[in-house]
Amino acid sequence: VVTPYRGLTNMQINHQKEVFGPAVAAAGGRRLRIAHTVSFAFDMSWEELLWLVEGHEVHVCDEDLRRDAEALVAYCAEHRVDVVNVTPTYARLLIEQGLLEGHVPPLVLLGGEAVPETVWAALRDTGGTYGYNLYGPTEYTINTLGGGTPDSATPTVGRPIRGTRAHLLDAWLRPVPDGVPGELYIAGIGLARGYLDRPGLTAERFVADPFGAPGARMYRTGDLLRRRPDGNLDYLGRTDD
Repeated sequence: VVTPYRGLTNMQINHQKEVFGPAVAAAGGRRLRIAHTVSFAFDMSWEELLWLVEGHEVHVCDEDLRRDAEALVAYCAEHRVDVVNVTPTYARLLIEQGLLEGHVPPLVLLGGEAVPETVWAALRDTGGTYGYNLYGPTEYTINTLGGGTPDSATPTVGRPIRGTRAHLLDAWLRPVPDGVPGELYIAGIGLARGYLDRPGLTAERFVADPFGAPGARMYRTGDLLRRRPDGNLDYLGRTDD
């Protein structure tokens, strides 16, 4: 997938307001300590690197440490880590190993898969911390939607990040009403140019955006979502399930 640099810049500007700012404010304005727990082969790893750009302290965890839930929890406690960024599945393992006991990281970032109710509830109900879920396919620069436990009592993928449009459409590309499932189409600054040397697949998945300016495109995600009355989006599954 070929993505423009402007998508990463847009994500950083969004996170300054929606992710970094609230976390720093909750910590009294001090520099935070971030555990880099994601392989550099995964685009999600950029999220920790943007904390570094913002002047925070990033602890790069090696392969053995980040794969060992018990050891990672102990490391976070010893080094007073403020932010961890993991998949919901791994968050469940970390919670089972005591992540939310003793020293509690003020922010747990989630991404890469649907968040179970048990993980969301644990982060929602534990004092001194909150969870923030970031959704995004490879075809849009890393993050597309975001929402946290302070915004919702139940798991949500939240709202579009800065410079991003999210359309829930039926099979005829008509917007569906709130509460009705629809396929997610996304457009905006972070949209990829397409698949490298695969024009046919690019044309199939990146389609004309009837809601944008002339020539605008949107990406057909294949994900089924539902918009709540408050504007937050809930992930329901795949259209081909």
